[in-house]
Amino acid sequence: MKMPSGSRTVFLFLLVFLSQSYAVSCPVCFGALDDPATNGMNVAIFTLLGVTGSVLAAFVAFFLRLRKLSRSAATERGES
Repeated sequence: MKMPSGSRTVFLFLLVFLSQSYAVSCPVCFGALDDPATNGMNVAIFTLLGVTGSVLAAFVAFFLRLRKLSRSAATERGES
């Protein structure tokens, strides 16, 4: 037997609402500041941010250099 759409939504809402006491997060997500896993996760996040930032900065520098070379080549040919 199929449940109507409205009662299915109410059932899912009640299921999620009533099962909140069973939802427990890990120490990293919960915020245990002195836990080694939290410190390791912070180092990993900052490392990935540094790598991503370096790659994006390299792309920006590459395209700025291309623009500079394009402008200098245009001025050598007499174009504006």
